[in-house]
Amino acid sequence: MSSINDNIKLNPPAGWRTRLLAATATLASALLAACGGGSASNGSQLQNSTGPAVISMQDAAGDFQSYIVDVVSLKLTKADGASVETLPATARVDFAQLVDLSELISAGQIPAGDYVGATITLDYGNASITAEDASGGSEALTALDASGNPLTGTLDLAVQLDNRHHLVITPGRTARLAFDFNLAASNTVDLTNATVTVTPMIQASVVPPADFNMRLRGTLASTDAAAGTYTVNVRPFHLGAGSAGQVVVHTTDTTHYEIDGTSYTGAAGLTALAAEPAATITVAFGTLSTSDYSFTAKRVFAGSSVESNTVDRVRGVVTARSGNTLTVRGATLDRRDGGFEFMRGEVTVSIADTTQVTEEGAPGAFGIGDITVGQRIWATGTATIDNATDTASLDATAGRVRMEITSLWGVVTGTVGNPLTLDLRAIEGRSPSIFNFAGTGASPASDASASAYLVGTGTLDLSALSAGAPARVFGFPVPFGTATSSDFNAQTLVSYSQVPTQLLLDWSGGGSATAFPGLMPNSMALDLDLTGAGNAHMLRTGPVRVNLLSLATPPRIVGDATASDTDYFIGHAHARRVENYQAFADFIMTLSGDLTGTRKVLGIAASGQYDAASNTFIAKQVAVLLND
Repeated sequence: MSSINDNIKLNPPAGWRTRLLAATATLASALLAACGGGSASNGSQLQNSTGPAVISMQDAAGDFQSYIVDVVSLKLTKADGASVETLPATARVDFAQLVDLSELISAGQIPAGDYVGATITLDYGNASITAEDASGGSEALTALDASGNPLTGTLDLAVQLDNRHHLVITPGRTARLAFDFNLAASNTVDLTNATVTVTPMIQASVVPPADFNMRLRGTLASTDAAAGTYTVNVRPFHLGAGSAGQVVVHTTDTTHYEIDGTSYTGAAGLTALAAEPAATITVAFGTLSTSDYSFTAKRVFAGSSVESNTVDRVRGVVTARSGNTLTVRGATLDRRDGGFEFMRGEVTVSIADTTQVTEEGAPGAFGIGDITVGQRIWATGTATIDNATDTASLDATAGRVRMEITSLWGVVTGTVGNPLTLDLRAIEGRSPSIFNFAGTGASPASDASASAYLVGTGTLDLSALSAGAPARVFGFPVPFGTATSSDFNAQTLVSYSQVPTQLLLDWSGGGSATAFPGLMPNSMALDLDLTGAGNAHMLRTGPVRVNLLSLATPPRIVGDATASDTDYFIGHAHARRVENYQAFADFIMTLSGDLTGTRKVLGIAASGQYDAASNTFIAKQVAVLLND
């Protein structure tokens, strides 16, 4: 098999009970380019030929801490009805971990042809679904089908591609497809009864947005020091065997590696990778070039820095520290036998001076004193699980802790400057109320405070930030017991103006027959009638929410005429089928036809930018759910 291209986003309020379509700001994930396959000189050769197709999957943000189900099958469907399986084996997936992250799931050769849709089969028989409760804790949810019965079997989710943008597979030409399993669009959470009603909706696009963060897991096949590349056999998620094609990973002088617990940068890392045995497990995080579709890694992990059959691993955020004991809430436990599970209770991690400590993306020496509250970690050691309380402990005294890039959501308070003061709304998606910052400061008086969290910004550009507006921050908390003038060192700042806004709205009573007044096949916008609006009726930008019912008139929704990666979806709830359109006009025409009969609108979501002056929502993505 030839290798790929040899030339080469806060949770809704706890307790919500609505069915809605969540914004599809991160609908499509970046895909790689591939080469391979010969040219066909006649129809017979083309019929028997293959072409490269690279497929990825992600999730739009939902109301979940974990959403673990088995992905049984992923089939692409041709125009003539024939189907092709592209997933090498059943994969257990936590879709809650795919928010703001795309997983490359297939890069193999498939039969040439015109593919018009796809079907994903999910198995809920061993599902593990958890949401945050009102106190910031974790609530296990029982999955129910649309009739209110326990969901214990499989569901087929179908998506129909835009008629103008099919997935066309031809020899020597890369095809690309990105799936989004929209959790909030697919589920109605009832925390009072600890249930989630599932009406899964899968979305797909052949025009995914560029520069989306991608995770590529696979076994090492070869390295090329001269070219600065290495090749992997794709093995997505937690699969322990099989291959879904090959991908060439490009590296740079600034690519950071962690291999068997040792950090490297640039060529030294590629040399160390070349010394690893064949079939060593690797994970790369990187982005796609829109010019040649090459994948370039920013960070690479390999060997026991990814997984091992001799140690257990815990991933999560530190919510408290007492001496050499770390408390991690809502952690994922990866067991040495290859399985994994989400722990609803606390996980305590014991560390010592013998614990090896590294920092993601940074060379140099680190110790256990660098690990503090609010730090996202990946720790290895020996785990002990208490199934009765859903808690665990990890002895990492002879193991490792990797400090990983940590994200914050907050609202800027006071004067914009260095340090930047944030009123924290979330650390790694968790409520600040569950964090105990005692001991983080050089003295008790300088311990971190969630309401006045100090972020060191260094030389970062602060011109887009403003007081009272939300901001997202990526970086690392300062070492434990040392905070004075800042609690956190930012590497990246994302301002309010750069964050997509989500419009979320549903209708109660089985849906609305008047949701879009005046809708015609040639309409240029969607007007909204909020009569009968359910519990979801908001504009949401990060942690900031605006009640749609508080506006003088509902906003008009128009398509984004300046964007090339637009996607508009019509979902049919009972048929579990979604139709995709790239052009807003095509979407409007089909939607107007769908609503001429007895169908009603259950929900709508849009992702884009809201212009308050004109009360217009400029949408790059819109999804409408119908009750048929």
